[in-house]
Amino acid sequence: MLPKSTQPSQYLETRLTRYRSQALRLLDSAQSTMSRGQWNQAEDLLWGSLVAAARGVALWHGEPAESDAELKDFVRRLGDQERDRYIRDAFDHLSAWADAAERVRDRRSRVDYLFLAMDDLSEAIERLVAHMPGAGAAPPVADPDADAADIEA
Repeated sequence: MLPKSTQPSQYLETRLTRYRSQALRLLDSAQSTMSRGQWNQAEDLLWGSLVAAARGVALWHGEPAESDAELKDFVRRLGDQERDRYIRDAFDHLSAWADAAERVRDRRSRVDYLFLAMDDLSEAIERLVAHMPGAGAAPPVADPDADAADIEA
């Protein structure tokens, strides 16, 4: 086992920076796409943004996030732990997006519902990104006496 470090490795910093910038870039693109009424494309961009943000936070916390189920479970647990409904319900809201867009297209629902959903998802993504620290911060450790896992494998 490698000695415990209070500084994240360059590899970890690089991955966190990539996840953070990807999440924010895709979120910005989703918002622009939404304003043009391209709801299916906005949904795809939101999925990418949410997954990038969630993967970055999971990486920071040393949580497994290999499958969609693990990632969704981690985000739900984090939201519960933080008492943050935006984070906790993010994947549920995004899963309901396609049905909502369909109802809007069929004129059975108002378009403002999609914009409200977009606001909630944007807030969730921004809150997840805020859980990824800047360069030089130490990863959270549940037990300060426990050895940290080797992230670089």
